[in-house]
Amino acid sequence: MPIPDALRAELSQYLIGQKVRALRLRRSMGLTQLGQRTGLSPALLSKIENGKLVPTIATLLRIAIVFDVTLDHFFQNEHRRRIIAITRKQERETSGERRFNCEDGYDLARLDLGNGERKFQPYLADFAPSAENNGRPHMHQGFEFLHVLSGKLELTIGSDQNVLEPGDSIYFDSNLRHSYRCLSPETCTAFMVLAYPERNVTERRMENLGTLHGTRRPTHSIATTTLKILEPPTQNGTPQPEKGQVTTR
Repeated sequence: MPIPDALRAELSQYLIGQKVRALRLRRSMGLTQLGQRTGLSPALLSKIENGKLVPTIATLLRIAIVFDVTLDHFFQNEHRRRIIAITRKQERETSGERRFNCEDGYDLARLDLGNGERKFQPYLADFAPSAENNGRPHMHQGFEFLHVLSGKLELTIGSDQNVLEPGDSIYFDSNLRHSYRCLSPETCTAFMVLAYPERNVTERRMENLGTLHGTRRPTHSIATTTLKILEPPTQNGTPQPEKGQVTTR
């Protein structure tokens, strides 16, 4: 049965043929000798070593037994591809879908537009002065780093208030309830980094930061992680009941 090109390309990353050849040469063994020990033809073994044929598990097992290695020896990706993703300024400026308007009184522009899973996400955050929703508390999984570039920002974490000016930085556990408030008459701009904890693949599929920081939508599955957004207190200081939920997939 022919192997699809996509699967063949994925298997090629494991360099199975090169590993077979390395094992054979390490034992100073020729293709004919290896063929005699495995019951496989030298021609077939040559195709495997040169990447022209993808071996079956049974074939690999015969070879593994001869060299006293386990099957996982052939499926260890020792040559992981380097992840290099450059985002050009013009690309970021024309990518409107990568900019999020959050309900907490600030806008986020994603700085890294590369595809694939990321250990963290960098953003440029603009905190508007006198925004109605400034100071709305929220929380989400992971950790957050903030470096103020311009303006003055008040960051409340739990009951602690921190005033940040240009050049100031802060790192904190974003599982703690936190909120932002611009204290300057002009827009406060900051460099923001979100680092997510190690979770399974499904949970790490966070499509955008807007969902984490205020966008509300109903829960569709009990398998999703639910984050509750806390409403600001009423005039008498009593917290309002929680309204809506934020889910991350």
